[in-house]
Amino acid sequence: MTTTPEERLEAILRFGRDEATRSLGEAGADRLRSIAWARFYALAPEAPSFRERMNRNLFVLTVPLLALYQALRQGLGLEQAEALRLAEDMLHAAYHERMNPVLLAAMNVTYQVAPIRRVFLRRIETTQEPGGFAFEVPKDADAVIALDVRVCPIARFAKEHGAPEIVPLICRIDDLVASKLTGLRLERTGTIGTGASYCDFRYVKKDR
Repeated sequence: MTTTPEERLEAILRFGRDEATRSLGEAGADRLRSIAWARFYALAPEAPSFRERMNRNLFVLTVPLLALYQALRQGLGLEQAEALRLAEDMLHAAYHERMNPVLLAAMNVTYQVAPIRRVFLRRIETTQEPGGFAFEVPKDADAVIALDVRVCPIARFAKEHGAPEIVPLICRIDDLVASKLTGLRLERTGTIGTGASYCDFRYVKKDR
């Protein structure tokens, strides 16, 4: 299910409200919402405008998360560690709500039904938009899906805005989602967001 950056920020603020209130109080959570939206609308014109759906979907969290983080750091004055912790807690609250049975069933079919998986990987391989993600699909007999990300516009955009530290939060969403898949687990040795030269996604069978 495709959603817009605006919808993602609204979900983070709505479903992460309890986390924000616990850390900031009711008034602080209200201020966070107001500042985050102001930061979002300031950042949105600077974000890349991708034509390809794959790039749009993969980039969709970047501006909402950066806006939230800037609101916590610059707007509310939280220290980096506390701002990252709260941003991640709010992000996870939104994703737990988002990962409904229908979405998870669709992901399981995409990853595990061979003909559909091949179509998915072909889409990955043909994503070649300037400024977008750059992928390689290596041969790996041990993996159900093997995928390398060689260029990450999420990391680039966050770095350009002085907040590369938010990228691992988005990386860890992949682990959260993978933990809900049936019969598969995600193995990675590194991500661009944590300083590696590329991201190596390997979805393998849990009984391997």
